[in-house]
Amino acid sequence: MSTPARDLALRESSSVAHVDASTTVTSRPVVSRLVLRGDDATSSSPRTRRSAANVATLPCLALFTLALGCGAPPTGVRAEPGSLVFTPAAERLELRLMNHGEAPVPLTRIRFDTRTPDWAAFSIENREYPREIAAGGAVSLRLRVDRDHFDRAGASRSGSARLLFAAGEAPQIVELRYEVPDLASDLRRAAIRTAMMLALVALAWASTRRTRLTWTTWLPVLAVLALFPFGPGLCLGGVGRSLSLADVEQCAAGRGGVPLALVAVGEGWLLYLLALVLAGLGRLLDRAALARRLASRDLALAAAFAGPLLAFGTLDPRRLVGEQAAGLVGGAAIPPAWGIFVQPIAAAVALAVAAAPPTGRLERLAFAAAFVACFLGGGGLPAATLAGTGHGLVLFIGAVVAAAKIAAVVWFVQRLHASPTGSRARAALFFLERAAMPLAIANLLVTSAYALLR
Repeated sequence: MSTPARDLALRESSSVAHVDASTTVTSRPVVSRLVLRGDDATSSSPRTRRSAANVATLPCLALFTLALGCGAPPTGVRAEPGSLVFTPAAERLELRLMNHGEAPVPLTRIRFDTRTPDWAAFSIENREYPREIAAGGAVSLRLRVDRDHFDRAGASRSGSARLLFAAGEAPQIVELRYEVPDLASDLRRAAIRTAMMLALVALAWASTRRTRLTWTTWLPVLAVLALFPFGPGLCLGGVGRSLSLADVEQCAAGRGGVPLALVAVGEGWLLYLLALVLAGLGRLLDRAALARRLASRDLALAAAFAGPLLAFGTLDPRRLVGEQAAGLVGGAAIPPAWGIFVQPIAAAVALAVAAAPPTGRLERLAFAAAFVACFLGGGGLPAATLAGTGHGLVLFIGAVVAAAKIAAVVWFVQRLHASPTGSRARAALFFLERAAMPLAIANLLVTSAYALLR
């Protein structure tokens, strides 16, 4: 073969080899992309995996903080609350002396410390003083303050005294304080709460102007944000100390502390039910089929959430969470007396109605917060004792647990919403959604009958 012919053959063979190599190189990414697409089709999307990871992170954080907060339980005799705060609106208070030991303890030398300047303003109304506290038992002392002692010359003042007693051989002291209302502090706290509520209302109004959200969507959301109990109560002077439940209850009542809610009213959940009913009636003004479906959802939710309120006999958001801290059967901590166990039909109806389309993220978040407070015990965990733990750490643990529960409810509702057509879950949701109102009303009637008969 001549040289030109040989060169031409070499160029042709090299070009063919170059084409084959390029085809081989460029085909591999295509195959890999196809394989990756096939894997994605059989597995969850990255967004779903990230959502599941976020939901799993909060319970782990809650358990970690719970492990940090577990302290030693109290021993011996303990006064609950540790200090009594009297006000003009609370002239009579009860002091409980709890015996956390395993043997009875004699109780002697109950008296006021005469070295304190205002000891004569306080008195004990018990006809007979208790002489012994049984093992694991408690006795009560009913104390009263004479407000005229502090209202002289047309001016009111604060004062203090000490109650002394001996539990066995151990002398103990209970601080007694009389506080006059601080108008400046009360106005400051009311102004802060009002400003936060006005900011939320302004945000809702702006969203109705710029998005498709209407006032019927925002009304229940604002009610939940205003009423949700973010904690049992904040004791301003005892953040670093271990406090009893009676101490925290006293602070939540405004004596020595503040409640942890934007709107702290005794009939708070009644406002939430009223917001749901008003939202449902407002949607009925629209004749569209979607609006009527949303209206029936709001009314069914109102009837479902009324179940645990009637069962526990309270409309106070903070007290409702406290009622669920006890055990469901006897003194056992598990299962807890959560609303989901006391009112399972109402809980199932509420979840089914919330999972039915269409429901926005904001509505699901508000529903999850209300569901946690009414059916899942707020920020409490069963069989978890935080006795001996600092008050501030207890509040932090409760906030983390409540956030984890809210995230779990949101995730569960989304999973129910995404259940495939034809599945058993979708069939059950369809049945509960269609029969939501009759089931909720029947549950209310049965709960009312049980409350009257017991």
